[in-house]
Amino acid sequence: MFMGEYRPSLDEKGRVAIPIKLRKAFGDDAIIDRLIVTYGFEKCIMAYRQEDWKEFVKQRLINATDSTPRNALMVRYFVGGAYDCELDKQGRIIIPTHLKEHAGIKKDVTVLGLYNRIEIWDSAAYSQYKPSGDKLSDFAKDLGF
Repeated sequence: MFMGEYRPSLDEKGRVAIPIKLRKAFGDDAIIDRLIVTYGFEKCIMAYRQEDWKEFVKQRLINATDSTPRNALMVRYFVGGAYDCELDKQGRIIIPTHLKEHAGIKKDVTVLGLYNRIEIWDSAAYSQYKPSGDKLSDFAKDLGF
């Protein structure tokens, strides 16, 4: 399972290092060597292991009973915007330009491990988005504390 918050930087070639704890997150001997990256729900990039990506597409996007224009738009957005990234020997991926532009990524990056996916944010944008204060109190209420 992916979890944690990390702060790597985008290098001069547009690569970001995926932290080793995320690459080894599933506890097996294999280190993740590929990620599927696509547009995020907010102003971020989502990254999935290939198995999790297939599950996301199959369970959430490709639904034979939902052939509406809205569903077609979601498929175009997420699948059409997706890119298969191979991690280099240092665990870095090249983020495609269209996704960097979508997330407003310039240099400083925040990488979040979120169970079955990774989110990649521009650090300044995430700092503004990250919940604090009253939102945290609301979380406590929602969770029954």
